[in-house]
Amino acid sequence: MKNNKIFFIFLIFITGCASNSPYTVIDTSKNIKIENLESKYNRVIGTGTLSGNGKANFSSPFIFESQNQSSYIVFKDFLGRRKYMVDIDRENITYIDLRSNQQVDLDEFQNFFPISDQLNAKFYKNILWGDPRILKKININLKNSYSISTKLKSFESGNFLDEIIFSLNNSKQVYSIKFNRRNFKRWKNYLL
Repeated sequence: MKNNKIFFIFLIFITGCASNSPYTVIDTSKNIKIENLESKYNRVIGTGTLSGNGKANFSSPFIFESQNQSSYIVFKDFLGRRKYMVDIDRENITYIDLRSNQQVDLDEFQNFFPISDQLNAKFYKNILWGDPRILKKININLKNSYSISTKLKSFESGNFLDEIIFSLNNSKQVYSIKFNRRNFKRWKNYLL
């Protein structure tokens, strides 16, 4: 009987501590879907930050826009100057060095964001709209070990992708894509 009381007190203590946890259970059935968003809005614009920690330490703010089959992301340097643009048109991805105003090959862009060769046009579009389902389909082929973790942000309309963290080589190198703001623009009907 005494053991039951101790167990019950321990259970209450654990329950009380659990409420201070920063983790919450997310109902994945409420995750937004890009198809539903595109039926209401014609484009999304926003800002975010790409960060690297480990062998390469940096923080690069970015702006983005996505509509129909085209999207772009503009990465900036620490002074706020435009550095690289990732231009996505349907399934084609073009990388542009904005300082020299020239297209660069994937190898050069990989010096900035090493796993970019593993990300396709659909991945970029889905993360810009905030749809986390694309992460189930991602298949990164790296020689070294990696893991992907995410954070979702809940709004009235559902759960949106808020941050993606790529941890490589047992977290010796970590890349994070954090979305600070998304604005959805509605379709406008004009009378001709």
